[in-house]
Order: sequence, then structure tokens, then C-alpha cells
Amino acid sequence: MSDTHIHPTAVIDPSAKIDPSTVIGPYTIIGPNVTMGKNNHIGPFCIIENTVMGDNNEVIAHASIGVKPQDLSYDGVESMVVMGNGNKIRECVTIHRSTSLENPTRLGNNCLLMANAHVAHDCQLGSNIILANSTGIAGHVHLADRVITSGMVGVHQFVRVGKLAMLSGGAMVPLDVPPFCTAQGERARLVGLNVVGMRRAGMGRDEIMAVKRAFKVLFRSKMLLKDAIAQLEASNPIPAVQEMLDFCKHTKRGITAAKRKINEANDD
Repeated sequence: MSDTHIHPTAVIDPSAKIDPSTVIGPYTIIGPNVTMGKNNHIGPFCIIENTVMGDNNEVIAHASIGVKPQDLSYDGVESMVVMGNGNKIRECVTIHRSTSLENPTRLGNNCLLMANAHVAHDCQLGSNIILANSTGIAGHVHLADRVITSGMVGVHQFVRVGKLAMLSGGAMVPLDVPPFCTAQGERARLVGLNVVGMRRAGMGRDEIMAVKRAFKVLFRSKMLLKDAIAQLEASNPIPAVQEMLDFCKHTKRGITAAKRKINEANDD
């Protein structure tokens, strides 16, 4: 590749495959097993290794991508991070490579990872995700498309967060959060739906109303979750509702419960 867009203080491993259109800033280190596509912009003081990166990604400064996982079982295999196109990686973000060769840590397209966010080993992140400042995503977490976290969120390992879900600031999330839902709290509880996000994603009024009705049956009724799912499935639900039901049926960690209303709490 041409050295035109590489700062003279950058250190580039000879094995790295970098498109000539990519810009690499001062004091950045590009290690082994790196492939970068077109028009990426890598800022100063970054470390990138064991990473396949698509096109038009921007890595601002002091980020670490593809470094060894923080997992005591890791045995040194040359595992990977695979990143799509159009992502923005802000200051001091860390994205760790997987613990195995078979399933790399993945990040989709057009995501924004704000300053100090952490994505641990073996995570699977979709597209159009926003992780706000100091969000911590533990190992093996799955975040579906258009998930949004506010600042200082923590997600426990092996948790799944469904499409268009939103995690409010400071939420600690130990259980799965279904699609379209909003969760908040020190031990997160469901507090409603991400209606604004649903509208922005192009969901119509009738579709949103159907999801609202399903939310009430699943999480506000006094039915067991399995019975609520069976009742909703018997009503020939629309695809968005069926997505919620399928998500709940396939949980391994359990589903985040809804926050109790004040009048319910006073009944004790």
C-alpha cells in the first residue's frame, strides 16, 4: 500500500492489509492479522490487531480493537474482531477479540460507540447501535439492531438485548431485555417501550399499538410468562409481536421483569 496517508510515527505490521485510501494517525500501532477496507480513518494513539474492518469506519483516538480478551480461559489463539462499515469509535473505546477462532467478536454497520465504552470478547453486536459513554458490555452478550444505551450502563455476560430496546442511564442488566422495551434501574426492570425509537425506525401506529398491547399481557398481567406467550400466539400476532414472543421463548438467562407500579407496591 502507499504510505501517503500513514503518519511517519505510526507502526504498521508488515502482514497488515490496508487499503491505500485509509488514513492512519500519529503513534498508532497496527499489529498482525489486520485487514482494512476503503476510506477508514484511524486517529492517533490507537492499537488495532487481529481485526477485519470494512469501509468508512472512523476510530478517533486511544482506542484498542482486537486486543487479547480479558478471560482467564483464553489460550492465546489468534482469534478476531470483525467490523462492518460506517462505524464511529470514539476515544478510549475497547473492543476485545473472541476467545475462539470459530466465533469472532462482531460489530455490524453504522454503530456509534462513545468514549470509554467497552465491548468484551465474543460479543455479537448488530447495526445502528449506540453505546453511550462508559457503557460496559460483558463477554458473549448479543445486542440486536438499533439497541441504544445511555451512559454508565453495564450488561452482564451472556445477556441478549432485543431490537430497538433502550437501556437507561446507569442501568445494570443481568437478564435478557426483549425487543422494543426500555429498561432502567440498578437491577434493571422494564418500564415501558421505546416508542420514539420505534417511530424513528418506521413502525406505524397500528404496529406500535399491537406491541403495547402485547407488552401489557406479557409484563403487566399476573399471568405466568409462558401462559401469556401462549395466549398471544393463539391470537395470530403481527410479526413485531411474534418477534417479542420468540425472544422470550428462547431465553436462557431469563427475561427482565417489569417494574411494579406504585399502586401495586402499596398492595403489600
